[in-house]
Amino acid sequence: MMSLLTTTRQIDAACATMLSRHGLSEGLFAALLAVHASPGITPGALASQILVTRATVTGLVDGLTKRGLLERAADPTDRRSQTLHATGAGGTLVQELSAVYATWMEQLTTGISNHQRNAAFEMLDTVQRNVRRGEES
Repeated sequence: MMSLLTTTRQIDAACATMLSRHGLSEGLFAALLAVHASPGITPGALASQILVTRATVTGLVDGLTKRGLLERAADPTDRRSQTLHATGAGGTLVQELSAVYATWMEQLTTGISNHQRNAAFEMLDTVQRNVRRGEES
């Protein structure tokens, strides 16, 4: 179990370092990635998707909007709500970081066969499901 916790911390720190080179935190990147993947998502749905509070999403969206990476629009079906969209610059940054991330993942998994990699991802998916079940009970 200690190995899993240590590995998680190491990957988290390396990811934060990689993203900081592009002026992003993990939270900002998660929000940008989610909005890019789901254009028109509402702030509430974004909060649920990236597992943060609505207040946190407000700060993340404000930061990304100030940088010109996201924009807010009025929700056409609910005038009390907003929808979020990645700008052209936001989409470009997601594409750039996706390439950087893919290279980084290849480096992290060097020496691991495809079979081992797939088995590890399946195990991690199981751990995630178990964590969610534990949170629900």
